Amino acid sequence: MQAECNRDVIIDKYCTRTMSPPVAKLSAQRADLLRYVRRRVSDAALSEDIVQEAFLRFLVYEAKADKTVSNVAALLRRISLNLARDHFRYAGRMSVVELSEDIPCPQPSIQQQMERRQLIEIVMGVLKEMPPLRRDVFVRRRLHGQSAGEVVEALGLSASAVSHHMARALVDLHLAISKIERRGAPVRD
Repeated sequence: MQAECNRDVIIDKYCTRTMSPPVAKLSAQRADLLRYVRRRVSDAALSEDIVQEAFLRFLVYEAKADKTVSNVAALLRRISLNLARDHFRYAGRMSVVELSEDIPCPQPSIQQQMERRQLIEIVMGVLKEMPPLRRDVFVRRRLHGQSAGEVVEALGLSASAVSHHMARALVDLHLAISKIERRGAPVRD
């Protein structure tokens, strides 16, 4: 209510300074224009904003030297209607997502983090128990991403030996994970 009184005071001061006949009628037309806009927009605050913007645009239009307005009320209604349509057009393009109290976190849950740590510990234990050459082949291929040819050159093994060590390492890991899963603990995602 205080803001409404302040707006009327500002318009009245402007009207007395300029003494322009259309501007003097603005304060009298404000209530009618506000009712007109509220019939189209259910939000009272939005209605106030539209009316104020309509007054502003009207005053800017009237300030141009070659423009004369014969029907101030009609122009204010047209400006207000266009502003309301623009608002709803813009609001229709904006996607509104309601927030819930259960906002999903992009990070894994604590349960998932614990399971992954357990899996890493299992893999580390199996790797420690592997023969050094098998472990070296597995680490180079899976962790460092080296090709079979690069491992052959680096370790001086044959291609079949590299394949054999990889196959044995994967079997060892699979057996260790299967033992854990048989006990009832989930290990794989």
